[in-house]
Amino acid sequence: MVRWLIVLSSIVIGGCADLSAVQEFAATSAQSAEYERLLDQYVDTPLREKRFQPADQQARLDEIVCARTVQRDRLLLRQELIVEYMKAIGELAADDAVEFDRGIGKIEDAVVGNGLAGDRDADAFSAVSKLLSRVVADAWRKGKLKALVTESNAPFQDVVGALRTIVGRDFTADIENEKQAMIGYYETLIRESRDSAGIAALREWEEERLSEADARARADSCYAGILGKIASGHQRLYDGRDDLGSKELVRQLKLYSTDIQGLVKAIRND
Repeated sequence: MVRWLIVLSSIVIGGCADLSAVQEFAATSAQSAEYERLLDQYVDTPLREKRFQPADQQARLDEIVCARTVQRDRLLLRQELIVEYMKAIGELAADDAVEFDRGIGKIEDAVVGNGLAGDRDADAFSAVSKLLSRVVADAWRKGKLKALVTESNAPFQDVVGALRTIVGRDFTADIENEKQAMIGYYETLIRESRDSAGIAALREWEEERLSEADARARADSCYAGILGKIASGHQRLYDGRDDLGSKELVRQLKLYSTDIQGLVKAIRND
């Protein structure tokens, strides 16, 4: 009797459970994980800062721009992997065949040893991309969703966590450096000016530039929040993998989806 209950439970979980909340969370996450605009702003920060720095700082900032161009490609690959993975979650939940860009598997070497990822991050990236390739090659369907979530959770958390750390730490520090350079530049001009109209114009320009920088900082903070919600939602999927259709899991996934949508709206407003 117990054996038949276990079999029946497996059938419900793998084939008959309503996984629409999983599909919604996966789709919302996939649509929200990739923001090239924020990466471009990060790459361009040293260029903007050059306008406010003295001549002896220009060469240093040029070097940073070159390094950022390489970093952008690697950060974009992380975004793309998260997007492809969440799409796979949604496709399995819908019992559709997973479509995965196998070309992304070729970029594993580009991640290993770069300045933004330690060995753990590179290994995690490789593990997730290889798993997705297997999902496609073996034609996984809805009944394998639990297996995907179980096997991928640890490396997926590392991949998302690494990107979130970079956004929350490096992007934020960059903008703060830019703001300090702005303040120093404009305050020096204001101190040296004897023209009241010119001082008023400088104050206005300073406020406008700082407001733009603050908007970029808010967008970066929201994006870091999105990544955090994706990671937490996936962890909840992992914790509830034995009953993916449970009412409590459905409730929590819907909350994550709503939170992510709110953060996306805030980014667009900025």
